[in-house]
Amino acid sequence: MIDPITAAAAATKAYAGVRAFIEAGKSIEDTFQVVARWQGHASDIMYANQRQKKRTNPLKQVVFSQSIEAEAAQMFAAKKRIENQRKEIVTLLQYAYGNEGLEEYRNCMKEVQAQRQREVYAQQEAKDTIVKSFWIIVLVGIAGGIIAFIFEAVVSRG
Repeated sequence: MIDPITAAAAATKAYAGVRAFIEAGKSIEDTFQVVARWQGHASDIMYANQRQKKRTNPLKQVVFSQSIEAEAAQMFAAKKRIENQRKEIVTLLQYAYGNEGLEEYRNCMKEVQAQRQREVYAQQEAKDTIVKSFWIIVLVGIAGGIIAFIFEAVVSRG
């Protein structure tokens, strides 16, 4: 998965491509290839925003509170930019290809989101689970070692 800032830049570039293709009167297949690319990047941004809400690290909030506010502002701006681009793409597609083209776009959007959910996001969630499990095991091992050390000290003393 791409980081949100890179995804936002890529989505903006793909959006410019969609506009250029529609304004130039390119074929619907060519246009929807670019729309699919834009939708993939937009989906990355929305997922990163959703994921950021779920992952709150208290240490990060205390130590890097200013960067959290900046990160939240960037995510908000990226989300609003994507929402505006989506509205404009819907309008452009409806004017250029009619309701049939708009329906095709919506089907494309659902397909890309489902594919991203199955592939990329599932891999990211699995990676996060493995990392969390590793740290839990390490911390349990350290706690066990401390308890064993304390127990040994108490037994040898008494």
